[in-house]
Amino acid sequence: MEQAKKTNIVRNLLFVFISLALVLVVVFSLNDINEIVAAIQKANIWLILLAILLVIIHMLTTNFALHFITTGLGIKFHLVDSMAIGSAEYFFNAITPFSSGGQPFQAYFYMKKGVSGDNAMAILMSNFIVYQVIMTTLSTIGLILYYQDIKSVLDHYMYLILIGYIMNMSILGILISISTIPGISKIFEWLFRTIGKIRFLKKTMTKLEKKTFDFVKEFQISIGLLFRRKRVLIGASLLRVFGLITLNAIPYVIFLALGINLSSDDLIFVIAMTLFTSTFMLWVPTPGASGGTEWAFTVIFSTLITGATAVLITSMLLWRFVTYYFGMFVGFIAYIILRKRGI
Repeated sequence: MEQAKKTNIVRNLLFVFISLALVLVVVFSLNDINEIVAAIQKANIWLILLAILLVIIHMLTTNFALHFITTGLGIKFHLVDSMAIGSAEYFFNAITPFSSGGQPFQAYFYMKKGVSGDNAMAILMSNFIVYQVIMTTLSTIGLILYYQDIKSVLDHYMYLILIGYIMNMSILGILISISTIPGISKIFEWLFRTIGKIRFLKKTMTKLEKKTFDFVKEFQISIGLLFRRKRVLIGASLLRVFGLITLNAIPYVIFLALGINLSSDDLIFVIAMTLFTSTFMLWVPTPGASGGTEWAFTVIFSTLITGATAVLITSMLLWRFVTYYFGMFVGFIAYIILRKRGI
């Protein structure tokens, strides 16, 4: 079992580096590599370090939010373990398609520390619901404020943003339904029973059908407990808001590091556009949405950075390094720490 997990991690890491190589090949084949190197050499190193610091702040606030939710559900858990488990998400999300690997591994780590499967799922789902609500709210505000700007630059690609928006809203709707509707388990049981009519899926669907009622019941109890503890919920939400704003302000700092003159008014625009780039391209089935995210970033910010293609490409590469690859590195260190702590 352990060997299989290690093999999957190595395989996924290999795929990430292949994806990176392909992205770099495409980028450098379409642009002058000397201009990109020159732009990097001229970058303000202190502002680049500030961008890295902002990523670390984002990670800390996200991890504290996870710890608040864990303790808010009445589960005694050491802060160091919460921080390590929270940070490991960046590694496992980065190496899996649709950023889907973080939660399963976090659930595994929680259960290794003695948390029951139901409670582990309640913690992670509660944490994800808070994140999804905040992210969708901020995205909607940004979409309303800058709809015409987005539409003018994306033109006939606007449907890509709409696909991502609909997917995020759908996920949020499903999560809220599971959390609040008492009879929702019946719908899932009917769905599993229907799919189970396919002969080779019958055994699997029967197992899922039997587990659904207990899972939904325990999950709704945990969610209800969290929502009754208003200070925990508000605290976790505020941390998430601060963390998301911090994370999505990073391109603004990188633009300044590359000598692009921006006003304070541009900061809100950059945050909103980066949020679209990061979240509405998650449907691209590659680790970290590689390819789609880079494309969206360069297209969307071409309205802000005009006549300086090399600088735009350089800012995209630095942004991805700081937010994706550095985050993956920190997550890997957290994974090593968890293993050393016997988790």
